[in-house]
Amino acid sequence: MSGGSSEALEILMTKRMTLLSRKEGLSTADFRNYWAGPHAALALGMEGISKYTHNRVDKILWNSHEEPAFSIDGIVELCFRDEDAMREAQASSIGRRHIPADELNFLKGWTLCIVNTEGDETRDHRCPVKVIVPFLLGSSSSQEFGHALSDHAREAGLRLSMNWTVSTARRERLWSEPSPPDGFAVIWFDGVAAAHDAFDEGAICSLLAFSSSRATAYLVDELLVR
Repeated sequence: MSGGSSEALEILMTKRMTLLSRKEGLSTADFRNYWAGPHAALALGMEGISKYTHNRVDKILWNSHEEPAFSIDGIVELCFRDEDAMREAQASSIGRRHIPADELNFLKGWTLCIVNTEGDETRDHRCPVKVIVPFLLGSSSSQEFGHALSDHAREAGLRLSMNWTVSTARRERLWSEPSPPDGFAVIWFDGVAAAHDAFDEGAICSLLAFSSSRATAYLVDELLVR
């Protein structure tokens, strides 16, 4: 699977975005508590992490089809200072053995996407509401899709970053998405109402429906762990 890039946008960091589905029988509250508690403490034992964010799915705002394109209860954003740091973290005993074993305590599904990130990812208190849109590309190229979304975001006064999947991985003992996303659009709004309005059959919905084969917009509760 290949991602795209735009010469007008800068690749910011080495990042993993992992789609998580909670273990069957586990409540949303228990899933989030375990993820942010014992599991996060374990993950932070790896060296080289520059940023670690939990995106807890609160609501689906929009689907390109009747059913969600992906089965997601949370999305991890795990950033490293460089590619060597990411490889070393994964090869460590924590990354190689302890984290996969611990995931069985609270996860049903795990799908890893290593991404190239384009756009502004700095936190802005004026735009605190975050929406993540994983998508599968349709007939449009990644560059065409990225430009179209960027143009729309600029015209609408929205903050946008594009995350293009360059490789994927799965866990042997967990379910994984049969078709991992080709990328993730991350959009910030100044309020929940504005996020709802944007995905209430607005222009962005038409753009996503036209340019992607499948996409789902998730309103997320962001927890910055590091």
